Amino acid sequence: MSERDMMEYSRYIKPFSILLGAIILLITFFSFIIRTIPAFSPNADVLMFVGMDDPTYQLRRIEQVIANYPNIAWFDPMTYFPYGQPMHWGPLFPFLGATLCLLTGAVTRTEIISVTLFIPCALAALMVPVIYLLVNKVANWKAGLAAAFFIAIVPGQFFFRSYYGYLDHHAGEFFFSTLFCLCYISALVYSRKHPVDLKNKETWRIPVILGLLCGIAYVIGLALMPTMLLFALIVGIFTPVWFIIQRYIGHLGASALVINSVTFLVAIIGFFFIGVHSQGGLNYYTIGHPIAYALLILANILLFGFSYQLRDKPYWVYVGAIVGVTALGIIAFALILPDLFGYMMANANAFFGSDDIHWKTIQEARAWSFEDAWRTFQYSLLLFGAGAAVLLYRIRKELCPSHAFTLIWAVVIFYATCQHIRYEYYLAVPVAILGGIAVGFALDLIPLPSPFKSKISGGEDDQSGKKKTGKGHDTGKAKTGHVSGPVKTGSYIFVVIIILLALLFSYQALGRDLMMGAYNLNPDWREATEWMNKNTPDPGVDYFAIYDEQNFTYPDSAYGVMSWWDYGHIITFLGKRMPNANPFQYGVNGPNGSARFFMTQNESEADQILTNLKTKYVITDYEMDTGKFWAMSTWDNPDVGVSPYQRTFIFPNPDNPKSGMNYPLLTNEYYQTMISRLHNFDGSYTEPGNVYFLRYMKPSASGLSAPVVVDGAQTNYTAGKALLNSFNAQENPQYDVILANFGYTDPVEPVPALNHFRLIYESSTRTTPADMHDLRYVKIFEHVKGAQIPGDGILEVPIKTNAGREFIYRTQSVNGTFTVPYPTETSTGAVTVLGKYRNTKTGAEYAVTEEQVVNGQRV
Repeated sequence: MSERDMMEYSRYIKPFSILLGAIILLITFFSFIIRTIPAFSPNADVLMFVGMDDPTYQLRRIEQVIANYPNIAWFDPMTYFPYGQPMHWGPLFPFLGATLCLLTGAVTRTEIISVTLFIPCALAALMVPVIYLLVNKVANWKAGLAAAFFIAIVPGQFFFRSYYGYLDHHAGEFFFSTLFCLCYISALVYSRKHPVDLKNKETWRIPVILGLLCGIAYVIGLALMPTMLLFALIVGIFTPVWFIIQRYIGHLGASALVINSVTFLVAIIGFFFIGVHSQGGLNYYTIGHPIAYALLILANILLFGFSYQLRDKPYWVYVGAIVGVTALGIIAFALILPDLFGYMMANANAFFGSDDIHWKTIQEARAWSFEDAWRTFQYSLLLFGAGAAVLLYRIRKELCPSHAFTLIWAVVIFYATCQHIRYEYYLAVPVAILGGIAVGFALDLIPLPSPFKSKISGGEDDQSGKKKTGKGHDTGKAKTGHVSGPVKTGSYIFVVIIILLALLFSYQALGRDLMMGAYNLNPDWREATEWMNKNTPDPGVDYFAIYDEQNFTYPDSAYGVMSWWDYGHIITFLGKRMPNANPFQYGVNGPNGSARFFMTQNESEADQILTNLKTKYVITDYEMDTGKFWAMSTWDNPDVGVSPYQRTFIFPNPDNPKSGMNYPLLTNEYYQTMISRLHNFDGSYTEPGNVYFLRYMKPSASGLSAPVVVDGAQTNYTAGKALLNSFNAQENPQYDVILANFGYTDPVEPVPALNHFRLIYESSTRTTPADMHDLRYVKIFEHVKGAQIPGDGILEVPIKTNAGREFIYRTQSVNGTFTVPYPTETSTGAVTVLGKYRNTKTGAEYAVTEEQVVNGQRV
């Protein structure tokens, strides 16, 4: 470069670079600020900003690391009791959180929360410069700037999983995976200009260094979560394409061999630093990881070997050989190592999609619909498509490996997201990247004055000595010379459309981002679990200690807490008690699972489940009783799901019999489940009031998807039961009858008492209007043996809860004996028993002690 050129560079390029850096810094700061708005609230109770479920467990892990720094627990006996939880989350996130707390002097729970809630926000903000650098490598600074802005504002799961309060590893997942992709694309760009020649060791040096950086970036991501394996898969899919591209431009593929081999050799070494901590799938730290990386290295060696052996053959012969060898390699793999092949395929199926209906009950594991996609990304989906088209155009024009890798990355993540909506936060990155590329391409179609264009567009010589713009790629700018009128008009229309889509997306995204309120830890669950922590026996397991799974046994004082899996982590974190089921979906299904416990209609079966699990307490809430009920029923019996408990009927329109409305009604099976008997009726014997008697045409007769009501009315239970019994099914084969109701606390048959469960606490929030049955949000029950009282009839005793609610506990005798769970004229937990048991038939009263209840003694 001449002295004059240097002066021009100093005069124009350096100020422009400073301006560009300032803009990137401003966008980074903006990205951080819009995510941390709740942090500036005057509310000093930072715990209320913590999201439910996973964030509470991350706080538990951070507290544990602080107490044992720098050691990490790979087994947690404080959840999934009585087995303990093997840990499949990586050590990096709690280690980062604990390190930050120690550096800032955060010791108390409030201080720890105050410091660590900023981590996801900071990682999301750092995505701005990472995305700019990456897209600048693939395209140019204009595309990079647009993509950086898009990643700062993209809404949906990407935004709320990096919002203040959602303390989880997801922000680390997309940050470190993107950092790896930046390193890998940098290696691709360099090797395109400086291909490796195995005979010239000097050409190895930089690619080896870049491979080391890729490997280190990969291991960092792997230390966060084993799902980093997805990006090894993306590299594996891309590698044959890279070899084909290299062969087409006259190279044997040594660059791919060196960079990929070094990258995944480092990954193997790094994995063993993390360690093998489980057996099973690749979603854990299993030996399957280094095997997968070794297979990737082997594939690169084989591909290079074929390239070398076929170096004098035509290009199409090499392409055919790669396709054939890939197919034969897969077949040989399946035949020679069937167990390993089956293991890999099973893990791929589990990652990308499964027909298991249980997945549909998990919010983040369900399939991604078009409505979900448009709700989140809206106009950026069109930019995503336009960016993919631009990459295809440039691949066809330039055969640039970085373009091919970016496109494959986007396609794989898009497919993964279609299978499981949780990967939407991964997809936000390719959406921003391809959207930025589309905008950059459109802006390049706008002609600029030549002097200005030359002063802001750096140039480098490619490997053939030709002048290229940007980072060694043709940025797609309009070439000098004559351009036909229709082409020019079409270009301007394309520019207008792309810019309009970018503006519409930005407006929509910013609007959604700024409307997002603070996370709120469920106050009733907080209230209930904090009460449990202070008012139930210590289970004898140190909350902060690290235990070895192989040498650990629970003390005799240990016990479990039964609830639905959604609430396992908050029971551990705030209650410092051990749930039987947790949000890892451990302890949910099976004969002793939480689904079976809450869905059974047999108290004896429920008793046996708790005995098998050595469980002392049960926590229910309003959502389990209503909105989450379908999930529990699906886990319990996926073949029938919610249909036995809640049935939808078609009620014809009186004015137009050909039309009607669908209404869900609750059946007797619902009211008899353990969750209904506990939460709706406090375990008390309850007689039905008014019910709906319905006569309906079966779907098999009507040809419709639901039964059609042809007759029905609300009546008292006695009359409804008589109508039910008088129905002649043989004379009416196309019809059937049922007693059903709309209200959760309005049974259609008598509901027997629970004799081994007593209410000991309920939260303060009332979930029903004043004119309906008083139903509180969260309730805690204790499982007891129950005192034995001889007699017949019905016993009742008045109860007053800590929330001030009063009810009568009633129970019927069985075989001449009452089994009762409450002592009399005393308090049990936060609940007060206001009197003695009274037999409604004889008037006799009975006093019962706590000892008799706990030991199952006869009164």
